[in-house]
Amino acid sequence: MAKIHKLIAMMFSVVLLAACSDSVKDIEDTNEYMWQRHMNTEEFEQLKEGMTYMEVVEIARGGGEKEKDGKYIWHDEQIMTIAYEITFKDDKLTKKEQVTIQGHSTRDLKDEKEPAKPE
Repeated sequence: MAKIHKLIAMMFSVVLLAACSDSVKDIEDTNEYMWQRHMNTEEFEQLKEGMTYMEVVEIARGGGEKEKDGKYIWHDEQIMTIAYEITFKDDKLTKKEQVTIQGHSTRDLKDEKEPAKPE
């Protein structure tokens, strides 16, 4: 009997997740430009503790990238070095934070040739 309850709960979660994904896509499709599905400072300031994920999606006009443990990242619409990290527990916003994004260059500067010196 317990296996049946677990199976039903799992199926319900999958259906709920699929419905949520469709709702996020519907919201993102209302944006004229792709970058509008990201967040900006004004939208970030509107976020309040206790909001649901979908309420945040509606404000940002796009879904966040799921990180781990209920943590999602929205990149800034204009500034490439800023992102917004939003944490949810039981689908309620518990923490919001603006974070700085560091670049990750794979270029090894020691191997670059120095420019030729004029003779």
